[in-house]
Amino acid sequence: MVERAQDLVKIDVSGLVFRGCFKDAFMRRFPVVDLILNIREIVQKARGEAGITIHPITTGPVLLSLNANVATITLDRPDNGNRVDEEMANALGEACRLIAEDDGLRLVVLTGNGNVFSIDDGSVPTGNPGRLVAQLAIPVLIALNGNATGPGLELALAGDLRICVPSARFGFPGLVSGVIPQHGGTQRLPRLVGPSWARDMLLTGRMVDAKEALSIGLVNRMADGPGQLTATVAALTAQIVRGSPLGARYAKEAVGKGMDLSLDQGLALEADLNVILQSTSDRAEGIKSFLEKRGPEFTGS
Repeated sequence: MVERAQDLVKIDVSGLVFRGCFKDAFMRRFPVVDLILNIREIVQKARGEAGITIHPITTGPVLLSLNANVATITLDRPDNGNRVDEEMANALGEACRLIAEDDGLRLVVLTGNGNVFSIDDGSVPTGNPGRLVAQLAIPVLIALNGNATGPGLELALAGDLRICVPSARFGFPGLVSGVIPQHGGTQRLPRLVGPSWARDMLLTGRMVDAKEALSIGLVNRMADGPGQLTATVAALTAQIVRGSPLGARYAKEAVGKGMDLSLDQGLALEADLNVILQSTSDRAEGIKSFLEKRGPEFTGS
């Protein structure tokens, strides 16, 4: 990811975009992504050093923020319902490429700004950012801050886990306009909820509320209240990142690829990944920390 942020950034203000001497080159390559560095340790180390000029954040269709080993992607077009148009799709693609290049990240949180996650306005969707989200090696947690319909729901289905607010509703209403999902909806939905519930949602175009979504497996968790999404996401994030980062990658790979294999082939893949994992430093640290009765300090190697 450009380079590791620790080697690149020297700032004394937390939470602002770096644009100084790297501004021109960075913005030529990534014109629609704002990279926000919010890493307190870096700020403390760099305090007093005049390396890069800090400029105010310029809002784009997608915001990418880094906090320690977690990346957060925020769809930032609340004025049009965070619709997945061409600009949004391109920005999401760039954000995913940045994340894929950073080996220090352990988790991605994808959410929306405003009262909806991403809704369908009836126009023909462009781009397929869900494909790039699904291809990320690290776990992707979708924080559904509101409704997700059409291409927005397809984007949510591309993640590994989904958490929603109690008021969220989900659906594929396109059939009344003569279209069906074209970016993974007809394939990922039945893999999550089963073919019967998938046909129900696709053929009727009806909206599914948060409680029903939880009951059929469309979402994994529902926040306790309208203001509890952040806390619920934070708790789940902490559970995931405290484990082995390599183990999380291999578990995701085993489940994802195993869905397209026979049971015997899937079991063979699981065994192969376990053999690889046994030779890693993280596995040795897991054993050592257990014997020493302390928390593990995984490095992802």
